[in-house]
Amino acid sequence: MRRSPGELEAEILRALDSSPAPKSVAEVGALLPNDLAHTTVMTALVRLTEKGLLTRRRRGRSFEYSLAGPISSLAALRAASRMRAALDGRVHRAEVLANFVASLDPTEEALLRKALDDADNAE
Repeated sequence: MRRSPGELEAEILRALDSSPAPKSVAEVGALLPNDLAHTTVMTALVRLTEKGLLTRRRRGRSFEYSLAGPISSLAALRAASRMRAALDGRVHRAEVLANFVASLDPTEEALLRKALDDADNAE
């Protein structure tokens, strides 16, 4: 049975959220509702790690995975990762940022200003 796009990733995120200790590929697979190939689970975990939604660390000869933050913040982490990717490698980064800021409504602009102020104060 074919899954809808993102369904496996969502199942993995829910599984890791339900059991917060870091998990191996096999342990994640055991938490999923369907019996999936080890390589299928491993590929999904690697992709989620590349998207910044999971962290991984070495455990013996393999890796263990955990959520990069609270599940409620993962959508924001993913959006930030996409924004970072949009900027990476751009020659006219200032222009990209200026166009982004110009597209913000006043409330969003105020939130951005506050985030920038908070980042400056944290340094």
